[in-house]
Amino acid sequence: LSIIKKSLFSGNVKSGSELIENLLPLTKEIVNRAILEIEKLFSSKISENEENKLRIEASAFYRFLIVQAAAKVDQTISKYPHSDIDSIISIAIPPVVERKVDGSLIGLSRELSVDIYTPFNAIADLKTGDIREFHPYAATGYALAIEAEENIPIDFGFIIYVQIETTRLVPSFKMKYFVISDELRREFLEIRDEAYEIVSIGRDPGKPIKCPDYCPYYSVCE
Repeated sequence: LSIIKKSLFSGNVKSGSELIENLLPLTKEIVNRAILEIEKLFSSKISENEENKLRIEASAFYRFLIVQAAAKVDQTISKYPHSDIDSIISIAIPPVVERKVDGSLIGLSRELSVDIYTPFNAIADLKTGDIREFHPYAATGYALAIEAEENIPIDFGFIIYVQIETTRLVPSFKMKYFVISDELRREFLEIRDEAYEIVSIGRDPGKPIKCPDYCPYYSVCE
């Protein structure tokens, strides 16, 4: 969404239709950049089948976001015709999206990016693919980071699952909500401590009884 804000702040875009005209042609470039970042993150080349699937889904999701943002921009301008660009952006693309937070206070990265943080003591994390039991841990970590930085409680978490059917190429969304309980916080901190020990000391954690086939390093271990 940063590219949408950048286009609006530039002054070259004055309506939703212009936003679409400017950003939709960049679909291929944005998707290529995202795939390169993924390959760099995992230090491995994505297989051709996975890359084609990822390219189709990422392109569909990007186009969906651009169209939705453009519609929201036009709706805001229509409702508040005398508003300046700062007001338009704050309404159409609220600052709760992609919130930056310092995670170093709890032993995480200094520059975390939280998908969605609401002023109602709740945090949301976007996920693609299948639902996994460990997904709430990420949102819990973000919650602990915000609590440490701003000294306010974050007690509720949401995981938004994005699914894209290849036949329609329009995203659908499922939401899972949960309480960020003391037990969940404790489990996250235990996982953090174990990961830190593995990285800092070089301790071999060993192989699990069964490796999940969705692990990005599955082919390496097997």
